[in-house]
Amino acid sequence: MTLVTDPPGARAYYNNKYVGETPVTFHFTYYQSPGLRFEKEGYKSLEAAPKVTPPVYERFPLDFFAEALPLRLVDRHRFIYELQKEAKPDIDALVKRADELRTETTSGK
Repeated sequence: MTLVTDPPGARAYYNNKYVGETPVTFHFTYYQSPGLRFEKEGYKSLEAAPKVTPPVYERFPLDFFAEALPLRLVDRHRFIYELQKEAKPDIDALVKRADELRTETTSGK
């Protein structure tokens, strides 16, 4: 499985297990909808659960014959995600709102 993000360099987690920084390629064992999570400083964390379907040769009864073949069959999945920038808080607006709340609480409104 290959995980790619835009921008690259996000920490990637597969079923809550760290697998590396994107782009990252790793082996997976089970066909399932994995829990993917991506984290990068300055960007919102992203969670996804893509559907990973097995190829025909991995389904019963063909899987028995595929295992007996002298060649190695490889199934690759590639997922690409775009991370959204995290909105930076407006410090001036936060200070102004804090002052307003402080005034309200001390004046008894």
